[in-house]
Amino acid sequence: MNKPARIIVGMDAHAPSSASAMLGARLASRLDAALELYAPVYNSQVSLAHFEARDHLQHARDLLVRHAIERLEKLAATLPPGTTAECHAAWDHPAEEALTRHVLERGADMLLVALPEEETRGRRHWSAGLWQLVRHCPVPVLLTRGRQWADAPVVVAAVDPLRHHARHGDLERRILAEAGALAAGVGGVLHAWHAWQPGLRIAVGGLDQPLERGAVVEGDEARHREAVLRALQGAGVTPARVAVTEGRPEQALPEYCQETGADLVVMGAIARNPFGRIFLGSTAERVLDRLPCDLLVVKPEAFRTPVSRERWPREEGGPLLGVPGI
Repeated sequence: MNKPARIIVGMDAHAPSSASAMLGARLASRLDAALELYAPVYNSQVSLAHFEARDHLQHARDLLVRHAIERLEKLAATLPPGTTAECHAAWDHPAEEALTRHVLERGADMLLVALPEEETRGRRHWSAGLWQLVRHCPVPVLLTRGRQWADAPVVVAAVDPLRHHARHGDLERRILAEAGALAAGVGGVLHAWHAWQPGLRIAVGGLDQPLERGAVVEGDEARHREAVLRALQGAGVTPARVAVTEGRPEQALPEYCQETGADLVVMGAIARNPFGRIFLGSTAERVLDRLPCDLLVVKPEAFRTPVSRERWPREEGGPLLGVPGI
């Protein structure tokens, strides 16, 4: 992986996050990348239903966009000395599609977004908008809880190299390459992590039940470890630590991150269903609500976003088409 050349920090137009801006500034400085703060702007009241003249409507929208840019510029002025941050805003909706559109327009290599405050306090389910952003943004998406990273951040690459039926073949390599480049760029420490479970299992109603009973097959752990080592060799990455754990990933990964003081987990979005929608996988979705740290989600190399490049509204008063899966 090449280091990102442009990092966009997605912002709430009304309450831009200083924590995500600070993290973006740190990453941009360490990775020698351009930094941009961007806020999509929208208000359902600013429409032809409330403005008789189109020029008055456009003036109101332009005014709201200008105010958003002013808030971003005020925030950018508080970033560490020497930080250069471009500030942009545009009238667009919904926010998750608007952010993806702007990533495409600007040719960004990473999108950084703060989790809403209420979603950082416990194991609450993420909003539909966040899921859509993670699923449909074509570049790596870094979701931050706003906690400051350590001076030498611990970056955990969560891999599952034996489940090729659910993954594009290049995804494990991309997870490891992204995690390795990021850890090296910020002066951090890379861990490779994998969890495995013996036998066939099924999760129903939150309970994990075995479909077959019996002792662990001899050599199972060694087989999983060998698969992880092959993936590391294929990616050309040498982590400081390789952890192969027996257990449920949704329990074992958050525990591992807590024990090691991890700052970031790098994980992949893994498959498409027949309708063209990309998933993180049910196990991964259960993991995300429990992670105590930030998360970076990467896609397979062949992924193409279904989000239109055309900003909303496409036609005044026309329907919002959205993207598959919403």
